[in-house]
Amino acid sequence: MGTVEEVFGARMREFTTVGIGGAADRMMFPQSSREVQAVLEPLRESGAEPLALGAGSNLLVSDEGVRGTVLCLKRHMGKVLFSGGASVVAEAGTMLPRLAVLCALSGLSGAEELAGIPGTVGGGLTMNAGAYGRSIAQILEWAEIVSFEGGLHRVAAREIRFSYRESGFPLRGIVVRAGFRMEPAPTDRVFTRMKELNEKRRAAQPWGERTFGSIFRNPGGKEGAGRLLERAGMKGAREGDLSISEKHANFMINRGRGSSGDALRLMERCREAVHANAGVALVPEVRIWGKRDG
Repeated sequence: MGTVEEVFGARMREFTTVGIGGAADRMMFPQSSREVQAVLEPLRESGAEPLALGAGSNLLVSDEGVRGTVLCLKRHMGKVLFSGGASVVAEAGTMLPRLAVLCALSGLSGAEELAGIPGTVGGGLTMNAGAYGRSIAQILEWAEIVSFEGGLHRVAAREIRFSYRESGFPLRGIVVRAGFRMEPAPTDRVFTRMKELNEKRRAAQPWGERTFGSIFRNPGGKEGAGRLLERAGMKGAREGDLSISEKHANFMINRGRGSSGDALRLMERCREAVHANAGVALVPEVRIWGKRDG
């Protein structure tokens, strides 16, 4: 194994879908589980833990950047293996839309709802990503995790405590690979379903914009976060170059050089407006890295 690729001072705004974020002290791009283990060994000795980065969706990074080491798995760890039958193995850096398309081409159904989510397998498992009533947890068989102690562990899906947009793993570490169980299905039928879902998504959500995806989790009850925000008058609300989408109020769009401070202020305005209007306390779906400036 050679030296793991690394970059010092990488600008995180180039690695997040919303296009916000200062520099990371060090970003490393492992190519395998063994390289992830190699990166963790010296960090463990110093008592430091890295941050795992997939596609940078659902992520707000401070303009002041992040300290320590960021492990980016998307660049090199995107291999997908079909070994016959309905089982699929994907590395953590695999983009979910790519996984869905490859499954469809192989005559396998189960990942169609993931096709419009701009995240990776690792990120999707970490937050139990899903859409249209299904989540990644429903097709997972096992996940491989490099623990912060350095070992490589295979964890069965039943050992992971999945809930809405959350996953409770039995050990702390970095997800590096996962196995999924699909269902055989005609390729054209799978692609038709994916097309229908993506057209539905395009009609209801901003498409091709720099966004996080959903800002807030949907609370329990009949109304989703988008509807609550719309009723609270937040569509079009603005802080600097950041604005709430006129198409779907649970999406924030970066229309220029939006800052993390602007994003946090706009999120807080959204929370206050919904609480005042409906008495509901919205919980962010967006993960926040670095100092909360503003």
